[in-house]
Amino acid sequence: MSRAYRISVSESVRRHVRVEDGVCTSLELLEVLPKESMAELLAKELEGRGFKRDGDKVIRTEEDGVQVEVDLKDGSIKVKLVQEAELESKVERTQALAEITNKAKEALRKSAKATAEQEVDDKRERLRSQVTSKLEKRLADLQQEIDQVTHRVTAEALKVRASQLGEIEEITEDPETGSMTIKVRT
Repeated sequence: MSRAYRISVSESVRRHVRVEDGVCTSLELLEVLPKESMAELLAKELEGRGFKRDGDKVIRTEEDGVQVEVDLKDGSIKVKLVQEAELESKVERTQALAEITNKAKEALRKSAKATAEQEVDDKRERLRSQVTSKLEKRLADLQQEIDQVTHRVTAEALKVRASQLGEIEEITEDPETGSMTIKVRT
């Protein structure tokens, strides 16, 4: 009568992962004034919305970790989200064998290690998917804000340009339609 032996192995994998997703777009600003003047108006509007100036860029980090960066020179917008996490997986394998060999133990250990690695990779992919989903949700709100910024900067630039052309007699703005009328005496 042969004896059955039970082999048990345990493998764990622990990784610190950093998952990042982002998108780039650009502002569609009319060049009503020279680029430098438009950039200053843009910076002023964005600083009023919580952005911090850093040279030719303004940056704001939202409460949810989304970072918005606007390059004042070229009007590019970078939106990104970074999350870091400690991911861990522990896998135990047990097998009954007629004979205990190092080869059998090693094969069982490799199988457990591969499964643990795959579980950590799956967790990383789920985290990446969550980051992408979170970023997509924030982009809709952000696009609305960017549209408002573009409108305000263009309106301010038109007012400056109108004052350069002559004396402004009247400015009428309709907040519902976003239209503006400027009467200038030349």
